[in-house]
Amino acid sequence: MNIKLSQHLPKTHTQKILKKEAKSKDEACLVVLIDDNKNILAESVLTDYTSRIEQLIDVSHFNGKAGETVVDYALAGDKKTTKQNPVQLLLVGVGNTDKLNNTVLKKIANTIYSSTQKRVSSITVALSDALEESQFGQFALNLLAASYRFDKYKSEQASTILTDIYLVADAALQPALAFAQSVFAGQSLTRDVANEPGNICFPAYMAEKAQELAVAYPDLLTVKVLGEDEMSELGMGCFLSVAQGSTKEGKLVLMEYRGKSDFSSDAGSTKAATSSAKVSGGLKALADKLPTKKSAKNTNTTSTDLSTANDDAPIVLVGKGVTFDSGGISIKPGAAMDEMKFDMGGSASVLGTIKALCEARLPINVVGALACAENMPSGDATRPGDIVKAMNGLSVEILNTDAEGRLVLADTLCYVQRYQPKAIIDVATLTGACVVALGHVRSAVFSNNEDVLFELENASNLSGDLVWHMPLDDEYQAQLESPIADLQNIGGRAAGAVTAACFLSRFIEEGQAWAHLDIAGTAWNSGKDKAATGRPVPLFMQYLKNSADMA
Repeated sequence: MNIKLSQHLPKTHTQKILKKEAKSKDEACLVVLIDDNKNILAESVLTDYTSRIEQLIDVSHFNGKAGETVVDYALAGDKKTTKQNPVQLLLVGVGNTDKLNNTVLKKIANTIYSSTQKRVSSITVALSDALEESQFGQFALNLLAASYRFDKYKSEQASTILTDIYLVADAALQPALAFAQSVFAGQSLTRDVANEPGNICFPAYMAEKAQELAVAYPDLLTVKVLGEDEMSELGMGCFLSVAQGSTKEGKLVLMEYRGKSDFSSDAGSTKAATSSAKVSGGLKALADKLPTKKSAKNTNTTSTDLSTANDDAPIVLVGKGVTFDSGGISIKPGAAMDEMKFDMGGSASVLGTIKALCEARLPINVVGALACAENMPSGDATRPGDIVKAMNGLSVEILNTDAEGRLVLADTLCYVQRYQPKAIIDVATLTGACVVALGHVRSAVFSNNEDVLFELENASNLSGDLVWHMPLDDEYQAQLESPIADLQNIGGRAAGAVTAACFLSRFIEEGQAWAHLDIAGTAWNSGKDKAATGRPVPLFMQYLKNSADMA
């Protein structure tokens, strides 16, 4: 879908007056937005059409409710246009302009697209100054997102005529439009990989998709992949306890986006990498795979070096990538189990965010980590009651193998702290309890850092990809106590989303800024029209853009 800013309305066509609904590919349509007081938005640029619009509002009893439409196919002309076919008009209601949030803008965008996709090849939406910059970005992204389709496995694919969208608005909004296009590219990748069936999308597939990005953007992105042998040497017992039940090998995929500088990675000395690896039990550290971790006690590091390192330190995004979640030995009920292909929605969103970053070329350093495994029941699968050891040395009693996402995330969180990041944000379709708490509107956010929390909430408001702050009180940690291990992987029925976040917090070193996003209710839509939503790519991109602007 092509979308562009324009300063001009569509021209009329000198041809015979139409006698039926236009379907030829060279037809255009002018989209006019009307509020619930019947005011014409962008009226200043529509003076040539005002009389026609007002007449259409009057004869159609148009009320301007959000999503309401009326079409004038330009079937007849007055004395002035008897030899012309004026462009078609589509009036779309926007409701109360004081309540134009992302939900309403999405409804309007979907209405515009569905009303024109099979009828005209181009549409021009008159906006002028009707939308603020953040609203404009949300509207543009929703228009693009409305065109998304995942029908590659259908023998007959839906066809559309609409190919071009022109937005009549101030030229100063061009950067906002370009950013929306970048977000759409990433969000589409997120939806594509999440919509793939489990027999196509498994850990190696996710690694391949990341490597394809590295080939497409070699100046910005490098990708490293750790297999199970390497994770075993690093002591990632939690991660491997999930992967071992499947014949599909688990993968930890590391995508290093260098939009600002060459930040510290595994290019450091073997001695430094080996000494920094906190691997308990005498297990050998895989030095050439570990990023360098700078010691705070290093007397050779000057304050200037530390300042530079902090400025260039990456933000790390960690995504849960359980490509299919059967529940393991604690197997799930059969109903709707097919939707467990979406349990890699966290890693899909990180992959899509990296793609969007490469498109937008934001001047910021970011690491995307995809913790990919398949959770299956087999003779090799982990059993309830087993005890495994995490990379940081903590022992975990596994009481439910369907609480597996937190296990792959735990070891991944341990690993990525070697980058000494400014902040770590993990994202996961982690708990059904989160869906009970927040439904499908807001993602849950937990954080140990007020600055990160504030920045995420600000990005939520600007992007319309909403979050809600959830508690992380120490008192909840008691629910994770185990009589025979350092902790157990579930905390009981009460506050399930909170105790899952508390579990992850055990693997964050003191002083490390961290946030956890539970997207179980927002990553996909269930039922007959099951599909990935692409969230929270818009949230992440707004957060990273804001972070880059502040740097």
